[in-house]
Order: sequence, then C-alpha cells, then structure tokens
Amino acid sequence: MRALSDALRSLLDAYGALFLARQRLVGALVLAATLCDLATGLCGLAAGVAALLTRRLLLLPALPGEAEILNAIYAGLALGAFYASEPRLFALAAFGGLLGVPLASALRQILAGPFGARSLPLLGAPFLCTAWTLLAVAKGIALPLRTVWPAWPLLPDWVPGEAAAAAFSALSSIGALFFVANPLAGILVMTALLVASRILALLAVAGALLANLLLAQFSTTPVPGLALLVTYNGALVALFVGGLLAVPTRRTLLLAAGAVLVASALSAGMLALSAGVGVPPLSAPFVLTVWLASAALRAESSASWGRFWLALPACPEESLVNARLASARGLASGSTALLPPFAGRMSVSQAVDGAHTHQGAWRYALDFVVLVDAQSYCRAGSRLSDFHAFNLPVLSPVRGHVAAIRNDIADNPPGEMNLVENWGNHVLIDIGGGLYVLLAHLRRGSIKLSPGDNVTPGVLLGRCGNSGRSPQPHLHMHVQRGARLGSPTVPFHLAHCLINGREYAFDGQPREGQTVEALTGNDALSTAFAPRPGREWLFKSGAKEWRLAAETGLLGDTRLVSSAGGSVLASSARSLLALHQRRGSPDMLLDAFILAFGMTPFAAQALRWRDAADASLLPLPLSLRLARRLRHPFGANLDSHCERRWDATRQLWRQHSRHRLRTASGEIEAESFGWISVTRGPVAFSLVIAGHTLAKAVLVGYGNRGDHGVPAWSAALLKTSAS
Repeated sequence: MRALSDALRSLLDAYGALFLARQRLVGALVLAATLCDLATGLCGLAAGVAALLTRRLLLLPALPGEAEILNAIYAGLALGAFYASEPRLFALAAFGGLLGVPLASALRQILAGPFGARSLPLLGAPFLCTAWTLLAVAKGIALPLRTVWPAWPLLPDWVPGEAAAAAFSALSSIGALFFVANPLAGILVMTALLVASRILALLAVAGALLANLLLAQFSTTPVPGLALLVTYNGALVALFVGGLLAVPTRRTLLLAAGAVLVASALSAGMLALSAGVGVPPLSAPFVLTVWLASAALRAESSASWGRFWLALPACPEESLVNARLASARGLASGSTALLPPFAGRMSVSQAVDGAHTHQGAWRYALDFVVLVDAQSYCRAGSRLSDFHAFNLPVLSPVRGHVAAIRNDIADNPPGEMNLVENWGNHVLIDIGGGLYVLLAHLRRGSIKLSPGDNVTPGVLLGRCGNSGRSPQPHLHMHVQRGARLGSPTVPFHLAHCLINGREYAFDGQPREGQTVEALTGNDALSTAFAPRPGREWLFKSGAKEWRLAAETGLLGDTRLVSSAGGSVLASSARSLLALHQRRGSPDMLLDAFILAFGMTPFAAQALRWRDAADASLLPLPLSLRLARRLRHPFGANLDSHCERRWDATRQLWRQHSRHRLRTASGEIEAESFGWISVTRGPVAFSLVIAGHTLAKAVLVGYGNRGDHGVPAWSAALLKTSAS
C-alpha cells in the first residue's frame, strides 16, 4: 500500500514538474487536463507508470524534478495526440516509458559533461528522442493516424462571435502545452500555472501571444500545424528562459523575448523540413533555443553573463526573493567563495577583465600589491626588498589539497618579466568539482608544501615574489576549471573581508584600486555555531520544548530541521553562517530563529550589515498578509539592518536586527534578537512585532546524535545568561 502511495505521489510530482510545483494539486490539475482527451491522457498515464516501474527495476535514483517521468509522460501524450486509440497504442506508450528512463539518465550525463563542465539543461531532450522513436514505430506498424499535423485549436460550429472564438482558441492553445487542445484542459492548465506561480502564468501567455504575433507578421500563407507549433514552443521558451532558468529581471525578459523570436523561426523552418519525412518537430525548437542561449551566454564567454543562469531551475517568485537576499548578503550563485589569501590589507592592482593580462579565458582573476602613500615600493625601488609586497606570507584561501607546485623559478629584477614561465612559482589547490585555485608569482624556495598535502583556510602556502610574468612583486589569484596550468578561469568572489576599509563584504568583488582587508576569524564561534552533521540544539519556549537538528543531504547540502517539521538551508563556511530557502511545516520559532541568526559572521569584531530575509517569515495576520501580497504580488523581502556587539556582562554576542516591510496598508516594523555563546552557539532568540513578543526561546541543551562508531553526546544547561 505504501509503495502504491509513493508511486502516486511521484506521478503527481512529475505532472507538476514542468512548473516546478511543490503542491501536488498542480500535478492533479495537469493530470485532469490531459484526461480531457481520454485517449491522449491514458497514453501519458501509461508511459508515466511504465517509467516509474522501469526506474524501480533498474534501481536508478530519481532525477531532479522527476525529469525522466515527466519526459516519458510527455512522449505518451504526443503519441496519443497523433494516433487513434487502440490496444497497440497503449502498449507502445508503455514502451515509451520503459525507453525514456535510461534515455533520460544517459542524456543527463552527456549534457552535463564531466564535473558539470557543459552544464546544459536536460529540458525535453529525452522526450524528443522517445517521442520520435514512438512515432516512427507507430508508423512502421501501421497504427491508424488520428491526424497528420495537429492544427489545433479547431473551433466547433457552436462557438458564437469573434470574442468567444478568440477565448476558445486561447484556452485551447494553453491546453496544447500538454497536447490536449481543449478549452477545459486550458482552464485546468492555467489554474495549475496560477497555483504554481503567477509569474509563470504571465510568461506562458506572453510567450504564446508574442509567438503568434510574430507568425502573423511574417507568415502570409497558412501552414497546417504551424500556429500550434509556434504557440507551444514560444510558451515553453518564455517559461524557461524568462522564469525557471534565470531570475526574472528586465534583462531576462528581453532575452526571453529574443529567444521566442528564435524559437518561432526554428519552428517554421523545422516544420517545413520535417513535413516530407512525417516526423513532427514537437518541442525541438524550444530545446535548441534554450541550449543555444545557455551555451553561448555563460561565464566563459563574458563576465556580463557570469552570474546570469541559476545553478538549478527555481520557481521565479522564489528566485526573485533569493536574488534580493543574495544581493544584500552577497551569497553569489555560480561563483566560488574565497577568503583573502593574505593577512592584513592589500590593494587590487588588476581586477576582473583587467586591461593587461586578465582577458579572454583568464578574465576572472585578481592581482594584489601593497601600497604605502600610493606607492608599492620605498627608496629607489631598484631591489625586490624595496617593494612592500615582497616576501609577505601567502595564505590558503580555501580548503582542499595541493594538486601541483612550482618552486624553483628565479624572481625577476624589478621591471623585468619571465615570458617563458608565465605563472612563475605557484601553488595549485584542488577544491573539488573540477575546480582549482591558483596562487602565482611566489618567491623562489618559499613553498614548503608538496602535491597531495591538505590545506585549510589560513595555512601558509609560501611568500609573495616576482617570478614569471611579473614586473613587480605581486600576488595573482584565480579559480580555473581543470588541472592544466592556465585552464580557463571561472567566477569567484572574496568572502568575509573589508573592502576599502569600511564595507563588510560577504561577496567582495573589488575593483582596481580598491583595498581588501582580511578579517580576524573566530574559530571557537565557528565550531560552536556551524551546523555540522548530527548537531542538535534543544530550546525551551514557555513550557514547550523545541529541537533543531542539522541534517546533510545527498548533494552535501545541510538543512536545519525543527521538531515541528520546518527546515531551512544552512550554508556554512569558516567565516559565516547563512540561512535561506525555508521549507516544510509552519513553525514560528524556526522563522524567528532565521530572522535572528539568518546571517551570522564568525568574526571577532563588532559588525554592522544589511540583510533582506524573505518577508513571508514574519508571522502576520491574514489582513496584513493580503496587504503584503497587494503591494508585492511576486514576493517580498524585508529591509533589515543588523548589528552585533559584545555584551561583557553576559559574556555573549548580542545580535540585534530591525526589519521593515512596506505593505498596501502601511509599514510593518519588527525586531529580532539573538544571543550567541562562543562555546555553545545560539543560546536565545526572540521576535518582537509592534511591541509584542511573538516568539521567544532559550537553549536548555545541546549535543550530537552520534553515528556508527561515534558516540552520541549531550550537555544540559540549567540556566543561560541570556534568559
């Protein structure tokens, strides 16, 4: 019984996966829409069930978003749209489900490439391969055709008037997203879209309208099936380029409009080419257009596109909120976080896309020097020892292991360069995922490490020198994809540092001439607060106990999971903790915890910073939630001002944040307080709105759940100094 229930949930998730919906209501609505044409819907259902059984028999893990099941369902729907209902049709649809699972798994490996280097999205590639195979087999075994080229929507005689006909046509076109061009199916699909995302609903309609407008402008002779193909692919392109694969900004929408134009042209061309062989293009224009955009407009091509695409597809409302949060916090998508590779302060002599050597494949790099009174040297500057940067310690900016070193190249006299051994003495650090950090131009003989040695942030790598292509002592740093020296660089940013001596940067991208200062870390605070696997905190709120535990997923992601069923993603590094992506059951204490500790630097200084937590974390009454939605229909963020100071009396850090949110009925103000112990981490927190304390909890115990061979432990607290 449980297996049947799990299978039903997976099927509903797959039906709603096109819209990245978490609500199974969306999947149920889409399933109902496909069954508006019974034969087509049953073909899709047969393919989906067969795919589920095949995945289970082959012991394959589910792809993200049930992608293999969704693609199989789509192939079954396409088969049912072209061929008449009979037993062989449903058997062939089930075969499509069997074929679609290994196809999806194989294509994902091919498209992603080693270490995700190609990073092309899977999209409907398995659907196309499966559907074209099924349609070819159906033709080969002489299944009776239902239609050669679907020319939906066909208007029945009873539809009165032009306005009603236009509405009938529009709704039918929306239903055609799932191969059922029927107004009732269109209503169900549009309802599913609105439940999943209002932005996606707008994008689908806009993409379909733009594609039809382009067709009307450039096509003078009606072509059977072209209007449907253009509408179908235009809507899909708008959904993915405009909302699911990138944050929906003005630039994203302009790119989506251009992509709809390309997809429409491809639709017309591919339909003309395929008419002779009887194989419909289906969603091929959409797939090719999105691949073209994602392959051409990427970090390796231009710094302008370095952070455009999302690492994983996301609901647009959520990605907008996360983008505003990332903008405030500086948690960069598609960028590697590095600590400054030195102690103290250095100046950037050449930044990303620098005028000299940071160009093309090596654009993502930083060069550092030391300036005193705007000069990098003292005395005459004729000796290396005259330069302030020469012989300064170079520290590891990351955790990893040494992949390669070079330590025997002579340092150049000031003003001269070694153009044969460009990188000079260097340390190359493997940080996993096919990425490597290079520190170059080090002093000869200063590196005391060997290949294979493990390094952690702050470990001494060597000393700043003037070897290789270096006219004066400086330190070069970049992140590259691949171990070959000089491989193409990828985006990175500096974390946990001060830019120009005053701006606390979680995501520092310094420009030429700016200074970077490394902050003093607090290892004890990091040890106490970092959500290591198995860590637990037990709080008491009034008479109620509330537990928070760290759990690590398959991809290395860590979530803090509460005893009430809520969870939040915890991104932790040696320098800070960041909480984001709230999931699960309603839990006011978890929301208050996130607002109090959402961004916690592990630094030994008193600090100020800005934050922008998801506004849905505030526990508001229905009237204020409606006012918030009226003012911010696509999600909102709080305007938070955070400050942390040391309380010498209590021997605790006091983290105080003021949150503001504008709504249609006025401004809402809230305050959150968090108390942090250097040895125990979070010991108390509270949330206050309009002078009323809505949530408050105090730590009463903490520990570790243990693992095989690792004993569990716990410590009870009789009283905390923050209570």
